[in-house]
Amino acid sequence: MTTTPMSRAVPFWAAFGTLTLLAAACGGDGDASGPNDSGVVIVATTNVTATPLPSRTKEPTPTPSPTPLVICSPNPDPAPPAVLQVEAPAAGEKMTIPVHVRGWSANIGEEGKVVFVAIVDQEQNVLQINKVPPQPRDFRLPPVGLTVTDFTRPFAIDILLDDVAEGTPYCIWVYQEVDGAGKARGVVQVPITIEPN
Repeated sequence: MTTTPMSRAVPFWAAFGTLTLLAAACGGDGDASGPNDSGVVIVATTNVTATPLPSRTKEPTPTPSPTPLVICSPNPDPAPPAVLQVEAPAAGEKMTIPVHVRGWSANIGEEGKVVFVAIVDQEQNVLQINKVPPQPRDFRLPPVGLTVTDFTRPFAIDILLDDVAEGTPYCIWVYQEVDGAGKARGVVQVPITIEPN
């Protein structure tokens, strides 16, 4: 069976005619009259602005800041950055054994001087003191702020500790001199946490 364009248009025209008859029947010339007999559609709008209801202003919840690692006692004699700098580890760093400590001294290469690297626990007990000799300066750049002399050299040491079973805070003391009473002078302190391997 083939369809012609006329047979496809018949349902459309039938539906159109039915709708036209329905519209005429509903809107005829009856006695019922309404407020809108003129054929004009009236749309009433009002400009209403919403008044926001008062509400309690929420107080912001403060973001907890990380608690600074306070393991080092007050520094008895801070070293100026022009004389002694520790490049690693960074303050507050979490590390595992061995703990690599490195830095620079403005005068470690003079007359057999060394740098002392000590590990201090939470009770301020000195667990070990290491004498660290200077390393060659060739092909290395000293940090900014360090006074560069003929005796400026880097230093480095890997520190080993036994019996670290859980994350434990320690304080690294780096210094070059000791006074007559055996107390460190010119100290750089670095608080760290050592995690078990």
